[in-house]
Amino acid sequence: MDAGATTAVMFGIDTIGDWRLVAYSDTYDVVVVGGGGAGLAAAVTAAERGASVVVVERQEQLGGTTAYSVGSLTAADTPLQRRKGIRDDPAELVEDMSAFDPALLDGDAPALRQLYAVESARTYDWLVAHGVVFSGPYPEPPHRVPRMHNVIPNSRSYIARLASAARHAGVEVMLRTEAVRLLLDGDRVSGLEISGSDGGRRQLEARRSVILASGDFSANATMRKEYLPEAAHGAIPINNGALGLGHQLAAEVGAELLQMDKLFGPQLRFPPPPKAGVIERLPLWRWLCWLEGLVVRNLPSAALRPVVKSLLVSHMSPRNVLFAEGAILIDNSGGRFGGEQAPADELSRRPERRGFIVLDESVAARFEHEPNYISTAPGIAFAYFSDYVRGRPDLITRAPDEAALAAAIGVNADNLTQAVASSTLRPPLVAMGPVFSMLTVTEGAVAVDTDLRVLRPDGSPIAGLRAVGGVGQGGMLLMGHGHHIGWAMTSGRLAGQAATRNLRSSDESRSQ
Repeated sequence: MDAGATTAVMFGIDTIGDWRLVAYSDTYDVVVVGGGGAGLAAAVTAAERGASVVVVERQEQLGGTTAYSVGSLTAADTPLQRRKGIRDDPAELVEDMSAFDPALLDGDAPALRQLYAVESARTYDWLVAHGVVFSGPYPEPPHRVPRMHNVIPNSRSYIARLASAARHAGVEVMLRTEAVRLLLDGDRVSGLEISGSDGGRRQLEARRSVILASGDFSANATMRKEYLPEAAHGAIPINNGALGLGHQLAAEVGAELLQMDKLFGPQLRFPPPPKAGVIERLPLWRWLCWLEGLVVRNLPSAALRPVVKSLLVSHMSPRNVLFAEGAILIDNSGGRFGGEQAPADELSRRPERRGFIVLDESVAARFEHEPNYISTAPGIAFAYFSDYVRGRPDLITRAPDEAALAAAIGVNADNLTQAVASSTLRPPLVAMGPVFSMLTVTEGAVAVDTDLRVLRPDGSPIAGLRAVGGVGQGGMLLMGHGHHIGWAMTSGRLAGQAATRNLRSSDESRSQ
């Protein structure tokens, strides 16, 4: 630390343990905004390459949207694939990613999609080297071969392993700290102004780069209304901390914003269980994750289905096929609305964005075998109605008639009676829920090049500024499982490398 530098003492608790009491400098090689998966990947990579690094995180703990995810990572030509005899090629991954919706995805950001595909296996190797354990790979059409690698035991493992690596590499972490504005030295971003939990402001100098890793903007109501379709305006964000702060910081210094009106959602989602399941309660010790991975990789798939189904009924969304088979969606007052053509969109416009799926016993019986499953993790297992009865009894309410069901779930009996009368349902009845209209992530981001440098509308890079993860998708749209985490980890790792390129030689020139 420079003798004349001012310091501040900060202490925080992350999702894994305590950060030591430290005196923070005002000058770093790299300043990372956001402590989710992308930010931690960037910070760890830069620090392990010899840079001084600080992570600025406005929440009380690390994790970001990564910690809310199921945890899949899609990659091509990995050791886990080769171990299973699967031959894969990054060029085919590029083609298959576009095949999810050719009209929408073709040409959205071909250079970034190519970068992700080529680097995805290296990212997988890098994560494994840092102690992350995966099972799989699992299939998900239209991917032509299994590419979905699922983290063991859950997405918290990413944060645990990368937070540990960050500590060991000397990364400093400022929790409960807001990024206020980017600092400029001419046309170059030279640092970041921050505000602590006490309201005091400081300026951090970034000798090499500021890396924006602040996620998407799904929790920013103003930005949702400005950019997104009406159905997304009222939906509940999965991550309340996804406020689009990086988008705003970058735009203030002239960055271009791309695909801001695009998203895949909202979705119907059940709330989490009132008590965490066994998987969520497992410790994240490195040796235990390794042992769990060994067990998962060697057990037959039939033996794993009960565990996977417990995750399905905790984390996944009910499929719209329920409504095609006769179920109806009611709102918090018990009334039916819309026509269940786009149920999550319709529910997002209702008070509290909260409702129930109502079905009768005959419809429930149709969801006990393929192809009528309620939720799924592609290639692993399907969750049927009886799985919900066993695994999430808090979501299942049975009643002999409309009045009894209305009383049990707390809605207006007259409204519910009219709703059932408008359908083909017949008592006895079942309610699944409550269910909410929720947003997982938005797709709009700042423009970046393949070096993750933030770009102006004329295509010129803003010196000293990079963006990764959700804020740094650069116009690339990511449909399907495992692509958002794959890009978060890949872009973070590559930005950490790019920001520290020729670090030693520049340090030597400064000291002469």
